Amino acid sequence: MNYKHAYHAGNFADVVKHILLVQLLNQLSQKNKPFYALDAYGGRGLYSLSSEEARKTGEAEGGIKALLKLDDTKMAQAPAAVKDYLAGIKQAKATYDNKVYPGSPWWIAHHIEKNPDTGVRGEAFEAKASEYDALNYQLYKLPIGIHHRDAFEGVTAVIPPAERRGLIFLDPPYEQEHKDFTRLINLLVAAYNKWPQGTYALWFPIKNIEAVELFYKKLKRTEMRRQLVCELNIYPNDVAVGLNGTGLLVINPPWQFDSHAREILRFLQPALKVADAPELTPDSATNVRWLVGE
Repeated sequence: MNYKHAYHAGNFADVVKHILLVQLLNQLSQKNKPFYALDAYGGRGLYSLSSEEARKTGEAEGGIKALLKLDDTKMAQAPAAVKDYLAGIKQAKATYDNKVYPGSPWWIAHHIEKNPDTGVRGEAFEAKASEYDALNYQLYKLPIGIHHRDAFEGVTAVIPPAERRGLIFLDPPYEQEHKDFTRLINLLVAAYNKWPQGTYALWFPIKNIEAVELFYKKLKRTEMRRQLVCELNIYPNDVAVGLNGTGLLVINPPWQFDSHAREILRFLQPALKVADAPELTPDSATNVRWLVGE
């Protein structure tokens, strides 16, 4: 499988993932102490929703475009991270063009621009040469270091950071799901053993529930503590579709991140629900729980 995120930019999984990333960055900045933020799979940085790839799938219709259709009454009830995210989307559109969708490295750089006095240092890795060239070209003016580097080699090489605090954000393509889950657990364990105080956030797709459940079982067998899972499904797990839901594993989340994540997912669920999907309640479609506690 030759994965290309341009086909999926701005879909419901991107929306959920990036709002939770905004929440993590906001909470890490509350201490007003320097921290390090790494996006280990940077991609292109910016995507066009008018590209051939995006138009072919139309996935943004059920993601960012659906969220932008919310009326003012509903938006008044939105969690702060959702409002911050939509303000960022508005700025990106004004800076670039109305069809742009920013990827995770842009969100880190945007956070640094908004909080210049907190001493946040951002970096992004991208292993694929063509994607790295695009990332470096599109974000070179922004306050984030861009590196042509593979996550499996690079993450453990740059930690612990000089700031001693920070976030490692991993958004891999999952070209071979079962194999990738195992490799990523090994990477997380190696990184955690080297820097157990760090916050690690790993995005994962929910499309094969057996693979996800095995992923959870393997995570529980590790010695990593404080493992939080955040899930949002737009289709039930027993419906055969390309992507049933989206998940984020967060190790060492900031205090009360679980409560904020639960509020965010419950707000997003009705906005991102799919017309042809069986009816899902917020309780059945969203799940924030601790895989492993303290």
